[in-house]
Amino acid sequence: MPTADVLVIGAGPAGLNAAYALEKAGLEYRVIDRTHQIASTWGNLYPSLRLNTSRFFSHMPERKFPLHYGLFPSGKQYHDYLVDWTNDHDFNIDHGIEVYRVAPNGDGTWQVETSEGIETYRTVISATGVFDNPQMPDIDGMDTFDGEIIHSHEFKHPDQVQGKRLMVVGNGPSGTDISVATGEHTAEGHTYLSIRTGVDLRPRYPYGLPRHAWMLLGERLPDPMCEWIQKKTGALTYNAEDFGLWNPPPNTGMAVAYRGPELINAVRDGRVKAVRHPICFDKNGAELADGTYLELDMIIMATGFFPVLHKYMDVELQVNREMVYPSSGCDWDIGPNGKRGWPMRDLSQHPNGRQVLGHEGLYLVGVFYKGRGAMFNMPIEAQIAAEQITEYLKHKQYTGVTV
Repeated sequence: MPTADVLVIGAGPAGLNAAYALEKAGLEYRVIDRTHQIASTWGNLYPSLRLNTSRFFSHMPERKFPLHYGLFPSGKQYHDYLVDWTNDHDFNIDHGIEVYRVAPNGDGTWQVETSEGIETYRTVISATGVFDNPQMPDIDGMDTFDGEIIHSHEFKHPDQVQGKRLMVVGNGPSGTDISVATGEHTAEGHTYLSIRTGVDLRPRYPYGLPRHAWMLLGERLPDPMCEWIQKKTGALTYNAEDFGLWNPPPNTGMAVAYRGPELINAVRDGRVKAVRHPICFDKNGAELADGTYLELDMIIMATGFFPVLHKYMDVELQVNREMVYPSSGCDWDIGPNGKRGWPMRDLSQHPNGRQVLGHEGLYLVGVFYKGRGAMFNMPIEAQIAAEQITEYLKHKQYTGVTV
């Protein structure tokens, strides 16, 4: 017999939202997590990290952030908030259980192999996200470098770089944050920020308001006016070359927007020095794309992540590798299908359907990171998953299929 109607893999924000929605739906479920901590990724982040989505859209169901958290809560504040919110619920969560394999049984159920053993579930929700499966590049000579190479996932505190000649590779949100946080701690008083495509610099408060305030305003207006507001506020950028950086190629969408003055101030103060991307390493340092050579002691690869589910999902997944965006600037609640290496989803029953395409009983929560932000989207995805699972289980019972 199946252990439960639903197994939720992961006790981070996505898994917690799934547990909340499943309880509201009256479904029998179990949440498991390999760590012994609620939202362990958020509990082990560098201290300078702040949410890049505002308090208006990032809270859990039925509880807003404390006022003293400010407009953009810190990572530590967000983790404390998640723990407090979870403690006020009686979720069925088991910690210290690692998932090795998830595969269909052939009878409509799912076999899950964990550090506890092998069990069967009627349905499975993957809620493990993207921030625990680091993507390391393969650059010529990396294995010969005598210094230390880590992924941004392993960076916890500026003390790790104290007195070292440091280069951060990648200028996404993590790379720029880490560069700003470490510059004054390094041997030379600055961190090299390695940039491949350019920097998309944007104000944190376009026309005096945070981006999400314009979203709140826009959603109360007719669609044409909403789209005009989002286009107008979204197009406001700085010229990176004015700050000693360089712009990404036009019309490519190849750089993640960086909002705020911190990077600009760090470059002006000399705490961050922008350099081209490395093409090869030797034991002492790196040669860059423009021919520059840097002697280095440490490299932090801020080079992104793959979805964690690829580690344990033993099924053939249809994955879209292309960059896909919503068709409308105001379609915030409908995430693109298959973006960033995620499996394609079955959208035949719902425009934001959570079932994995071609695999009945397998669902995804915590996929769409655009629009109003992942924290806003997770409760929506969890609610849809709970509704679809309810209908799926009813259908199985109606048709006489044993699950």
